[in-house]
Amino acid sequence: MKATLVMMLSAVLFVVPSCKPKETPTAAIGNKAPSFTLKDTNGKTVSLSDFSGKVVIIDFWTTWCPPCKESSKELEKLHRKYGERDVVVLGVSMDSGSGAAQKVMDFAGRHSLTYRMLLDDGKASESYAVRSIPVTYVLDKKHIIVNIHTGYMPGMGERIAGQIEKLL
Repeated sequence: MKATLVMMLSAVLFVVPSCKPKETPTAAIGNKAPSFTLKDTNGKTVSLSDFSGKVVIIDFWTTWCPPCKESSKELEKLHRKYGERDVVVLGVSMDSGSGAAQKVMDFAGRHSLTYRMLLDDGKASESYAVRSIPVTYVLDKKHIIVNIHTGYMPGMGERIAGQIEKLL
């Protein structure tokens, strides 16, 4: 009886770890970018899958972040340079609250930003494991993450432009 009980407990111990649910893939270089569906500042629903076959630049940011202001200038240059060449720049604002969309629109207006602005629902930034801002993800046409730029550094846009050229 004891031997049977020990065998059953041993079997359970070996089986339980294999029953763990699969972990969500991390947003790391070489991995498929986590999908998302968010609202833009006009309330229109936008999904990453809407840009299938395009190089996508995703920047997580907020309106109150000084380095985000600097990186947004670089991203606007990329948008203007590559917008007609199957490249999409998406700014995902992590501003929250009922006035978030207006804050983002005001910020974009003050800084002449014309690339698409989306409002994070908390799930998108979580799936991309955003720990600091700004953070910019470069995705190839199959939406595999090819680079991650954390923070802002002068010349960041030029480095991203070089990556874009290789992906087109």
